[in-house]
Amino acid sequence: MKKTTGLIVLLVIFVIFFGAVTFFMRDLLFGNVAATYEEAEPNYKSYSDKWISYEAVACLGCYAEETESYNFIPTGHTYYYMIWMSDGSIMPLTVSSKKDREYLDQLTDATYDYIDGKTKMIEMEPRTFIGTVETQKSEASQYYREMLNYMEIYESDGWVIRSVLLDCSGSKTTYLIVWSVVMLIPVALVFAMVSSAKKEKRRLDNPEMDYLPR
Repeated sequence: MKKTTGLIVLLVIFVIFFGAVTFFMRDLLFGNVAATYEEAEPNYKSYSDKWISYEAVACLGCYAEETESYNFIPTGHTYYYMIWMSDGSIMPLTVSSKKDREYLDQLTDATYDYIDGKTKMIEMEPRTFIGTVETQKSEASQYYREMLNYMEIYESDGWVIRSVLLDCSGSKTTYLIVWSVVMLIPVALVFAMVSSAKKEKRRLDNPEMDYLPR
């Protein structure tokens, strides 16, 4: 009886907790794009839990890479790119998927072909990226500034340099998968509770089961 009561209490706690998570993350889990990067960047904290889009038309290269690991085993990579925006300003953007990296690397090559005068325009179709806006981590921000200095891109020369990061390393699918897996925990607890209760009832109804191997 104590075991069943404990499971019920734990189940209620899980339901309340994940209900709260769902409420506060509803835009990331189920919402549509709330604004473009240009609209969100000036007041990005108001969009911290919403999806933001940006259509990339030019890229100046990758300036940092971040590796996630578990027990020294790599589990994922995040790549930081410097985007040359259509209004002439600069912004940071991150991706993690191979498809996005390949596109941005190709866009970088096409951008430098245009800068070097090899082509009259950037000969690649723009791609829209969707992510969340946030401040860069200190180390990534340092690499961002170092690359800007290396390329001699300075605000004193009239460049507009944006520091708000568009993080496209995650996706709505990723959030939904994680949320769904975690939400299975209360379901598993209910199943275990019901199964345990049925087994206990059979034992009480059939005392001879106490002598059988468990």
